[in-house]
Amino acid sequence: MRILLSTVIVSCVFVALSFRIGESQFMAKQAADKILSEQMEGESSIFNRVRDEGANSDECLPIRVGGMNQIDVEYLACSKLAINRDGDAFAVSDELTVPEGLARRVNFWRRVYSLWSKDQDVLHVAEFPEVILEIHNSSRMAGIGDKARSAAMRPWLAARRQHYKKILLKLAATSELDASKMTGTELRVFKLFSHIDNKNKFKIAAFSLRVQRGQREFIAKGLFTSAKYLTHAEAEFKAQGLMPELARIAFIESSFNLQALSKVGASGVYQVMPDTGRDYLVVTPEIDERNDPIKASRAAAKLLAMNYKIIGSWPLAITAYNHGIGGITRAAREKGTKDITKLVNEYDGANFGFASKNFYCGFLGMLATLKNSAKVFPEIVLSAPLNFDLVLVGGMSLAEVKERYKISTATLSSYNPDIGRSFLRNGGTFPMRYKAKIPSRKSGLPAASLVTWTP
Repeated sequence: MRILLSTVIVSCVFVALSFRIGESQFMAKQAADKILSEQMEGESSIFNRVRDEGANSDECLPIRVGGMNQIDVEYLACSKLAINRDGDAFAVSDELTVPEGLARRVNFWRRVYSLWSKDQDVLHVAEFPEVILEIHNSSRMAGIGDKARSAAMRPWLAARRQHYKKILLKLAATSELDASKMTGTELRVFKLFSHIDNKNKFKIAAFSLRVQRGQREFIAKGLFTSAKYLTHAEAEFKAQGLMPELARIAFIESSFNLQALSKVGASGVYQVMPDTGRDYLVVTPEIDERNDPIKASRAAAKLLAMNYKIIGSWPLAITAYNHGIGGITRAAREKGTKDITKLVNEYDGANFGFASKNFYCGFLGMLATLKNSAKVFPEIVLSAPLNFDLVLVGGMSLAEVKERYKISTATLSSYNPDIGRSFLRNGGTFPMRYKAKIPSRKSGLPAASLVTWTP
């Protein structure tokens, strides 16, 4: 009996303590929410006072409104001129034009690539990417690595994202929205959606908040790397009867990162899958031509040409490069249209996620960025295109190639990023149809040694 009574008493004490702890945690959370709410009201007040400074700018300008420790909070101030321009159609090349219905998405990605740095995390709405709630700038975290930076940013971002979710759900639940009854933050958020007609926009936004990191440095680095290869890749696309600017899809796939390798096995700047690579390239454990931007452009061009032949629309063929031709064909069939604007804005297929939905818009945003690369990236000095001879070395050993063409291992590796490290280290025989690039010296090579890279 005493044991039973003791057990009951202990259980009651435990329940009471748990209740008090839970109550304490709840009160602490309420206090933190109140502090954050007051802080954001202060930020909105600052924003309202200074946002008119860029009233005549044709670009949206970030305004610092607050922050904590080494993290600055910025709101984006857009003049009427900038807001209207963001929704206008515009050409990014002789053959590709941004339609009005996608212009705001495209301009969002243009800013990701050209304006926002890796130190800027943009809190926005996935379903309406152009709706930017705020930007977190951690550029003052000097000397901190990416992992440490992400760890420091995570709780800060989570708290503010949750607060915005509450605001959006409140707006969604209010039957008659009255601006005069809104707080400063609520009114600011409300105005961000003024161009969107969807009656469920606030509810949709509440459950699709997303953080996008700026890409400017990555694109700048890719631009520098691409200078050696892009001219040759564009010539490959042109030789296959395609728009040469399609070669720049490599920037969307990998930021022109020569070491790019995805979790599903796609490799190289064009992120070519193994099966696709084997159809057009040499792909072995030692030699993988997917990792050579010039050679890989052949496979990328072939894939895009096949997509276009099947679907008959360049916007859809480009989207299929990411989503797959089967998936995009299914989407067009289900919606009864090949209009990319309608598919992006209306199709909600299970596998048509954020990456696929924004692939074409991201590509157009990249073309817009690269079209003005000298102005956008004045710090980048581009080198000349790679000047090389292509020689057939299939069946020859590594030692024989080095001896015959008087070339070092380092130079051979530099000109041929598709040759694996183990092959260069241990030696071996090149596959029968393999062609190597060597520094150009046509005058000193036997004519029989030279080959051309034919489509």
